[in-house]
Amino acid sequence: MVLLIQLSLQLLPWIILLLIILFARLLLKWAKAQHTGAYVFGAMVQTLLPDPYVERTIQTVQNNKKEVRKAQESDGEPL
Repeated sequence: MVLLIQLSLQLLPWIILLLIILFARLLLKWAKAQHTGAYVFGAMVQTLLPDPYVERTIQTVQNNKKEVRKAQESDGEPL
C-alpha cells in the first residue's frame, strides 16, 4: 500500500501535465470549430488573470484619448 502511494505521488506531476496537454488540445479543437466554449474560456481567463502590463496599457489608452481629442478639436468637431 505504501509503495502504491509513493508511486502515485511520483507520477502525479506527469499526470497533471498530461491533463493540461489534453485540455489544450480540446481548446484548440473548439477554437478551430469556433465553439462558444472556447470564447467563454478565453474571456474568463482574461478577466481572472492579471494584466502584466497594466501601467503601460493605461498610459497607451490615455495617449490615444488625448490624440483623439486633439484631432477632434483641430477639426472643429464638438466633443
